[in-house]
Amino acid sequence: MRFVERAIAAAGLLPVLDARRAGDLSVVHEHTDALGAADLLVLGAIADAVRTSEIGSVVRVHARSDAAVTWISAQDELELLRNVALARILGERGARIGVDWGKHGLELAQVALGFGASDLSGPIMKKSGLVVLESETRKVKGKGLVPLAHLKKGEIARLIESAGRTPLFADEEPAAAVEAMHA
Repeated sequence: MRFVERAIAAAGLLPVLDARRAGDLSVVHEHTDALGAADLLVLGAIADAVRTSEIGSVVRVHARSDAAVTWISAQDELELLRNVALARILGERGARIGVDWGKHGLELAQVALGFGASDLSGPIMKKSGLVVLESETRKVKGKGLVPLAHLKKGEIARLIESAGRTPLFADEEPAAAVEAMHA
């Protein structure tokens, strides 16, 4: 048994993970109270295992909220992570769970990926907090003038990749998404 599964077992929640993997949501829902009281890291480990098996590594990045995604919000950081994990564990198989980095910050959204989030959304912004305009460019050595939005999307892609996930810019054509990731 792997280290993470041993920690889940030590918390008494291995039956939840096994039931979720088997697709038995009724057993999972029987443990709702235990999940709500569980250590946040154990909860995150269960949610991440569920996300891995049901969704894979792809993280969809949206310019605006997508109705097919359950967008999670909370008053504080720990509550957000707990809500993301619970939504993943208690939700339908293959559910898309998202966090808006415009509300919670890009760093917390990145952490939420380890707690079961599969989608991210938010404005493409400069460090000053201003939204990047379509017409804005920046000179890049060897590439000339590059749209600033492409550079910022590249930064977002690298954050997602550093979390061990594969970014997919959902609101763009596939070729533009690949170009943005390597800008």
